[in-house]
Amino acid sequence: MNRLTASLMVLLGATSYGLLSPFVKLAYDAGFSPQEVTSSQFLFALLILAVLSGVQWDNFKRLRRTDIWLLGVLGLCATGTSIFYYVALNYLPATLAIVLLFQSAWIVFIIDYFVTRRKPSGMRWAAILMIVCGTFLAVNLFEKEWKEVSSFGLMLGVLSSISWSAFLYLNEKVTSQAPAIINSFVQVVVSTVVIMLVFPPRFLWNGSIGQGLWVWAAIIGLLGQVIPPVLFNKGIPLIGGALAGVLAVMELPVAIVSASLVLGEFVNAWQWSGILLIVLGIVVAQLRTTKIEERKESNKS
Repeated sequence: MNRLTASLMVLLGATSYGLLSPFVKLAYDAGFSPQEVTSSQFLFALLILAVLSGVQWDNFKRLRRTDIWLLGVLGLCATGTSIFYYVALNYLPATLAIVLLFQSAWIVFIIDYFVTRRKPSGMRWAAILMIVCGTFLAVNLFEKEWKEVSSFGLMLGVLSSISWSAFLYLNEKVTSQAPAIINSFVQVVVSTVVIMLVFPPRFLWNGSIGQGLWVWAAIIGLLGQVIPPVLFNKGIPLIGGALAGVLAVMELPVAIVSASLVLGEFVNAWQWSGILLIVLGIVVAQLRTTKIEERKESNKS
């Protein structure tokens, strides 16, 4: 597989994540609770990954104990992100929820500083400022009546960003030699167990499956828990984390545009400018990393 194909995989994975918000909101509008939507989509994703990984069963032997522990922690982080984010969507517009989630762009830098004591460069501080200012514009800070915005929803949105930041940061530490589908399966096993403890699978016996929940669970499970992790695990090792970080920005415009088109949520010019500023901030944050990697490659040659 060449770098172009790998880049397309990461773009498709980010696009898949971006499509989640409107479908989750549609599931809520269909009368299903956040608990039903969250637990059912993990179970359906687990079943799909079990079938896909079953044909590669021998590759489970390539997982070391440390790999399983780290993949389990990643599963916990993914679970936290899903719980906070999906419940937040029940209190906030999809556009606001996704913008809060994307604060992970600078939270990852903060985590890295506390772990390694490596201070962000001036360029990265500039990127953080762009992202924060862009967020103020994207959430319509100066025009919105904040009495109408749920403070509980805002808190959940921030928690989803922190959990997602931990997930992204720890992903860099994965050294598993097993195929991407196996790694994803291990993560989702842990996630599903935790989800079922937090949100008991009442949908299995309360009739929700027969009322159409299975459709939303299959769609959301595919978009959130099957397609992105598998594509990311296959593509990122070939193109590197810096380029992947830039390509993953595709999630944000896809989420905003899909929320606008599918749900009819209005996005004004100031919000679009804020979204653009956030995207530019994320790109700027990656520029220094990209240059460092290019220098390493040139030194090797």
